[in-house]
Amino acid sequence: MKQVKKVERWQLAQRQSLKLDQKIIMSKERIKAWHEWFDGQVYVSFSGGLDSTVLLHLVRSVYPDVPAVFSNTGLEYAENVRFARSIENVHEVRPDKGFRQVIREYGYPVVSKKIAQYLHEVRMSGDRDTATKRLRMTGIRSDGTYSKMAKIPDKWLYLVDAPFKISHRCCHWLKKRPLRQASKRFGYSFVGTRADESNERELVYLQLGCNAYQTKAPRSTPLAFWLDKDIKEYIRFFNLPYSPLYDMGYDRSGCMFCCFGVHLEKYPNRFQRMQETHPKWWNVCINRLGIGRVLEHIGVPFEMQDQQLSFFEPNYASLTVRV
Repeated sequence: MKQVKKVERWQLAQRQSLKLDQKIIMSKERIKAWHEWFDGQVYVSFSGGLDSTVLLHLVRSVYPDVPAVFSNTGLEYAENVRFARSIENVHEVRPDKGFRQVIREYGYPVVSKKIAQYLHEVRMSGDRDTATKRLRMTGIRSDGTYSKMAKIPDKWLYLVDAPFKISHRCCHWLKKRPLRQASKRFGYSFVGTRADESNERELVYLQLGCNAYQTKAPRSTPLAFWLDKDIKEYIRFFNLPYSPLYDMGYDRSGCMFCCFGVHLEKYPNRFQRMQETHPKWWNVCINRLGIGRVLEHIGVPFEMQDQQLSFFEPNYASLTVRV
């Protein structure tokens, strides 16, 4: 198995500071290396979002026949679904379980994947005093050493007793599992994640670089050192069509009902905006699926205030192409 050297933080910073044309050259080098290593048995994981739109165009600028796979979780915005279906050679996959079944069996996705996992582990322990429960509650390992990263942050400890289930398993059932099945047919994936999106993704990039050959689930992230401004500039320069969702004020296009990271968003957050742009789905989400009580419990507002979003300028107003 091919080994990849770790990336130093200064290297990441240096790569992120490059001009777009230099980043394009570097990304194409990673794309070629990945394609050649797996003898063309590769595909693009396509979500319909801006990052994956750029990734698909970039990959096909080198290898026009590379297929794309769109994981339709059932929670995708209709705008993204229509956009994904408008592109050639995009194969749609669906999950075995729906969102309602997942939250009923496992719990709601709150705060972050890592914290939701830790909370789920503690709650599954029940009254038993297990090593995992002690680690998540106190950060104390079995050998007596302390790990801050393995502990539930103090501000979220109260969720151990939340009146609803909490879990990280939603992403596994709705997205990862279907894509894993797709990999059996299409090969190894290109994914449009970037290091600047979260601390966890930065750490993954520092450990594995763009092309992770040596992991249990190999994948390539050719845009890992790109910034948000690079994505916008690329779309504008190549005059790419993109999902109209981004002209409605959204700056993300993940699963509609996902609560991960919403506590960090400024007004209007994703659920407040959904009330204005997709009111029927907002009602399903907040009331029928019970996400309203979950958000209320973690202190996140989900209703619009007096002002409306109709006068909000789109986040991507500088992008002139419409789909």
